[in-house]
Amino acid sequence: MHMHRKILMGVFALALPATSVALLQGPASATKALPNPVTCGLSATANISGAGLTVPGTLSAKGQTQTTTVVATLNGCSIPAANGTVLTIVVSTAAAKPSPAKDPKAIAAGDSKKSYYLGMCENFASTATTKSLGKALKNLPVFGGILKGAKASEGTVGDDVGFTVTHGTVKGGTYPTAGHAATIGAGLTNDANNTNLITCDGTPVTSLDIDPSVSTATL
Repeated sequence: MHMHRKILMGVFALALPATSVALLQGPASATKALPNPVTCGLSATANISGAGLTVPGTLSAKGQTQTTTVVATLNGCSIPAANGTVLTIVVSTAAAKPSPAKDPKAIAAGDSKKSYYLGMCENFASTATTKSLGKALKNLPVFGGILKGAKASEGTVGDDVGFTVTHGTVKGGTYPTAGHAATIGAGLTNDANNTNLITCDGTPVTSLDIDPSVSTATL
């Protein structure tokens, strides 16, 4: 009788559709593979609005802003389909007051510590810019998804002075990143434009050049 019951159960299982058999057996244990980040080279220019950057800047008013628009192109990507992707980042820097301690050059150039100015070189090179960059990166469109949680800071990239972006995650889109693996390293090319930013005592700086030989993006 026991053997007869086993045979009947076997015939019954063969008569069922495959999906029904799977339901009878219980759920299968499966793990979803984590998406791989895309690593690329990075080339970019940053264009500064208005009169550009100078030691004294331009007399302005509280609440006024100046924009730096970074247009970056990804190349040499680990996933070829990502090549040519353009990231546009618009950084908005607010007018600020110079101070003898933080910006003695602007004070020496005749600025009033009671007034607001845009485009002061010292202010641009301060944490004000990295904070503004962090805000600009919030919800940045990447690969049809959105960059979340990115943190910006000043740092060295290769042999260059530049900025780094870490702790980001691309959510949604074609190539979402696992965990917090999204990073960007952008070094400033050691050329005439960027040297002028460092010395800031010559022609107004209206654009900056990103060094494609060391700059990378993992998204």
